[in-house]
Amino acid sequence: MTPAARRRRALIPLLVAALFGGGLTACDDPFQLQAQFPNIDRSFELWAVTGTSATYPSAVIVTTASASQLDAAGSFDFAIDIDADGRLVILPVSKLVQPLIGSRVVAMQRSTTPYSQLLEAPRTGWLPDSTLLVNPGGVFMVKINSLACQYSQSADIYAKFVVDSIDPVGRRAILSARVNPNCGFRSFVAGIPEY
Repeated sequence: MTPAARRRRALIPLLVAALFGGGLTACDDPFQLQAQFPNIDRSFELWAVTGTSATYPSAVIVTTASASQLDAAGSFDFAIDIDADGRLVILPVSKLVQPLIGSRVVAMQRSTTPYSQLLEAPRTGWLPDSTLLVNPGGVFMVKINSLACQYSQSADIYAKFVVDSIDPVGRRAILSARVNPNCGFRSFVAGIPEY
């Protein structure tokens, strides 16, 4: 082996170590998923399913953080109604129609944590496809299984809601929400979530 070849051979382990070491300092975990979108804050004005015109929005599409009218295809995630006691009734899509694009689970749960202090969605305690009753000022969370996440490690999208007001006479409610549009990310902190 020539002296030049020996020098090149001796440099290879140094180059590999430098590249590997530089990669470690560039980021803590190169395989950790990164969120792409900031959390979305929205306010919804929704009308009850019963006692109002079908032309008014009664439903929410969580992935797009938008209000929607009811439709036979079930392109929404949940809708609202108002019961005789003036409570908001949260109805997952499966309680109203059978979605055309397969069945999808909409899970919900109430929270005793104030809306502004609720920083992440829990891992457990979800009620799949169950009706939820919420009083004015009440906080609830929604977890949906989204087709938009079919190629991700987790297909779940999370959101938190607070019932700002309920008008039983006008059959209308106002909700505020923060939606985390990143597949599998549970954080409700403002901006781009870290987890």
